Amino acid sequence: MNSMDSMIYAINSVGVYGLEPEGSVCKELEAYAWALDSFYDEADKVLSECFVQTAEDIGLEMYEELLGRIRSELSTEKRRELVMALLSVKPNDFTLGGVERFFESLDFECDITEFPQYFEVLIEPSGRAYTESEKDLIIEKAQEFLPCHLTCTVEFRDADWDIYDGLERTFDEWDESGMSWNGLDKFEGE
Repeated sequence: MNSMDSMIYAINSVGVYGLEPEGSVCKELEAYAWALDSFYDEADKVLSECFVQTAEDIGLEMYEELLGRIRSELSTEKRRELVMALLSVKPNDFTLGGVERFFESLDFECDITEFPQYFEVLIEPSGRAYTESEKDLIIEKAQEFLPCHLTCTVEFRDADWDIYDGLERTFDEWDESGMSWNGLDKFEGE
């Protein structure tokens, strides 16, 4: 029932007012109904923006801004999916499933390898290539989320032993140059 019908129904039951369609009371009720219908339409839009599942515009942007960054390049459904994934992760939810949901919320496809005996976790991308700004955001958010008592490495490089073996140095030569394993891991030149 719209506002006009609702007001006419309520006033008609009183029986005091003449409710002819061209009468002054109906004209006044039409003005009220127009304002009320406009208000209800706007209230419905605001309400739908309050919930991730129905947000499409400013509400979705506000959730994304709170959680990291606005992803306007993605579809509305994908943006909602990412926000809901991050909202499902609790601060003390450091399990493999929680970490997977966390990285899923960043749109980061990865393989997670645990080394519990060394208190280490290795996170390697398994999907597409990432831009430098995406890598920086993923590392920044991972540092905020992952516990500080574990060594967590987010590894974007695709170096492997074949690459090191292809460099024209022996491991003795690497040792002589004072290169540590961490230095070798970060080595990118000749």
